[in-house]
Amino acid sequence: MISLSKLFLTQCSACVPGLFALCLALLPMLAHASQVVSISEAKEENVQFDLSTDGVEPVCTGRNGQVFNPALGIRKLSDTSYLKALNSEAPDGAQYLKAARMGGGIYIYLPFFFPARECKDVVFEVNARHILWGDKWHSGSMRLGSEDARGKAIFFTNEETPVVQGSSYFDQSIPAPTLARLQTAFEKILKFYQDVLKVYPQNNIGVVTAVVRNQGNYSGYGGDSLNIIRMSYDNPTPAQLLTMDELIASTFAHELAHKLQRDGLYKLPLARYIVEGQADFFKIIVLHNSGLIDEVTAKQRILKSASDCAKFADSRTMREKVEQKSIDFKEPYDCGMAYYFVAYYSSELQAADFMEALRKAMLGENSYGGQENKLCLLFETTCANERMKGIAGDKISYLQQIQWLESMLAKRPLPKLNR
Repeated sequence: MISLSKLFLTQCSACVPGLFALCLALLPMLAHASQVVSISEAKEENVQFDLSTDGVEPVCTGRNGQVFNPALGIRKLSDTSYLKALNSEAPDGAQYLKAARMGGGIYIYLPFFFPARECKDVVFEVNARHILWGDKWHSGSMRLGSEDARGKAIFFTNEETPVVQGSSYFDQSIPAPTLARLQTAFEKILKFYQDVLKVYPQNNIGVVTAVVRNQGNYSGYGGDSLNIIRMSYDNPTPAQLLTMDELIASTFAHELAHKLQRDGLYKLPLARYIVEGQADFFKIIVLHNSGLIDEVTAKQRILKSASDCAKFADSRTMREKVEQKSIDFKEPYDCGMAYYFVAYYSSELQAADFMEALRKAMLGENSYGGQENKLCLLFETTCANERMKGIAGDKISYLQQIQWLESMLAKRPLPKLNR
């Protein structure tokens, strides 16, 4: 069988002589085809990856061994076929789930499944009845190039009639009354972001909400905020299942807040405290202002986070803990929320003015109102606000500021924004 490149040169040699050099220049483009990684649901809670071989360099196939990272726990069936067991747990401390069962569908973080590094040109082909990519649904099959897939997740399901509301997918096992409340909560949260904050954070973003049953001996909830916002509740009890809308709505408000943040924030020294603290601060403001929780409940949540943060406090400042890489997973959430509520009450700004300054800070703007050293919204080392330095300080300093925050919450209202 003659190869494509030989056939190309044979045809070119018959071309006008002046075009032969152009033919030679185009030859490298025809030398190797893109590696197609076909993804589909397999039996016994697996997802299958099938590799194309036509015109593909050997390093991009399984001819020389395992083409995927062995740490994935992927099983090789042949040089062109692999299976990955669905697992909604991340026991190895991975930042993202790899391939996980979510309700009646499958959620995959695509960057884990790029073949060998030397194989640069990859095309992912996803095959399923319903495929969620960003805020668009596709049917049957869709393809994604390497650049499109980097840092992104995809969700697909073979359910005949999945529960869908716009670009949001809901697990069919969510009880009907809970689902109705959850969908209403999502609508209120999005409406507040649009009507009051003048932003639509779900632009090009899909949402997956699922109940997960796995082997983990725990019950908890969480999510990711990529091109798809994934929110899942692991192993809820029957009672927790009936009220999961409260936790998921709270998670939704938090994850949407991340969409207001520029990537540059994640490169700052105290990035985790900043991005998670801002998102948890926003969560309380959004839930309260959209009418999903009253002021008493909102203040109780703030105080609980401040109290939980105190459990992590010791003789070191937040910055010293970051430098020593000794931060508990929940610490940036609880301590970050406390930090931003102290920032609000110590700013002496009207609610709308403070939120405007915070919005600018979330965009990574160097100037957010000319009060950077007073507001200290990005944990600036030049901060001149003693309260802000105290809340980010050692345990003694932190407890003093938390006591002050408690007094503020007792006598002053939460930020109230007009619709």
